[in-house]
Amino acid sequence: MKKLTVISALSFACGHAMAQSGVTLYGVIDEAIRYQNNQNSATAHGSSIGMAEGAISGSRWGLKGVEDLGGGAQAIFGLESGYNLPSGKFDQQGQIFGRFAWVGLSQPTYGTLKLGRQYGNAFNFDGFIFDPIGGGNITATDWELVLIGCRYDNTVDYTNQWGPVSIELQQSLGGQPGSFSEGSTSSGSLYYTASALNVGVMAQQSKDAASHKLVIGSAGATYVAGPVKFYGYYIYAKRDAGFQIGAAGSSAPLANTSFINNVTTARGPQTDARIDQFFKAGVGYQVTPAFRLTMAYAYDHAKDVAPGANGTMMTLYGIADYSLSKRTDIYLEVDDSRIAGASVGDPNSPLATGAGVRQVFGTSLSLRTVF
Repeated sequence: MKKLTVISALSFACGHAMAQSGVTLYGVIDEAIRYQNNQNSATAHGSSIGMAEGAISGSRWGLKGVEDLGGGAQAIFGLESGYNLPSGKFDQQGQIFGRFAWVGLSQPTYGTLKLGRQYGNAFNFDGFIFDPIGGGNITATDWELVLIGCRYDNTVDYTNQWGPVSIELQQSLGGQPGSFSEGSTSSGSLYYTASALNVGVMAQQSKDAASHKLVIGSAGATYVAGPVKFYGYYIYAKRDAGFQIGAAGSSAPLANTSFINNVTTARGPQTDARIDQFFKAGVGYQVTPAFRLTMAYAYDHAKDVAPGANGTMMTLYGIADYSLSKRTDIYLEVDDSRIAGASVGDPNSPLATGAGVRQVFGTSLSLRTVF
């Protein structure tokens, strides 16, 4: 990634020099021409072709900075803004730095502490570590993220590593008057890396405005064998009946997290806890330094999608990616999704399909460049 780096050294007249600091401007632009069948809108139902975000990366620009405080300690920050390329509008609920906005301290022995809006622990675990394409960026490649949430406001995050073992502990503060728990999320993850193998476990709990809970557990692994890398992870997610997030763009409990609700179903009000058991397996093959193939299969069994009714969802996708240079690549993505049982017509469906839709096919041709 080619980066524009601004380095400055400030000193006081008294002769005491401040530590050197660096600020990096960077970004990604990933845009596609996409075809998809069984599209839904207020006035039509059918196939469509148009511009869409790339299947792998969301377009964004950001700033990251570091200042040496001495003794290996550093002050650090990160600001990242997502946007929609065809319209130029902000992404992520219209937040200026909706992807993340944090400041922190880092030290080799004591670890890293960050404060602000950040990726959730579950997303870091399943998306960045154990997913074949780092979480994906369109519904077909990332629909499992609404089961676990994506980003959280008001978050304290701590990470550290001891040899092959690393941890991440996270607490998102609810910020609600009169309650320390409403809107909060607590989580922890543990990783072990040995040569070509990386394994991990993660647990998370969130509470909405009425103290309804979402409990998540996950386990994952990756393994590298020459030019081939294997990926796999499992998610267990249990939502209490009535679990509901705040309105996007607000400061209400669990707003701006990308969770799905468990309040209303296709059969009426939800009276049962919904349990999703999700599995994803994938493989990446670096055919040449410039050409990579990726394939993944995702499957979810949803218990009590509606009271006493279960459903399933699955997606198979493949990506052929060719690098034109160190900064720019072009890739073709093809996906096929199937819905069955009570997941058909589910208003909380992670696949966001309309009434009666049981199958969705799509393909995208994307151009991506980084700076």
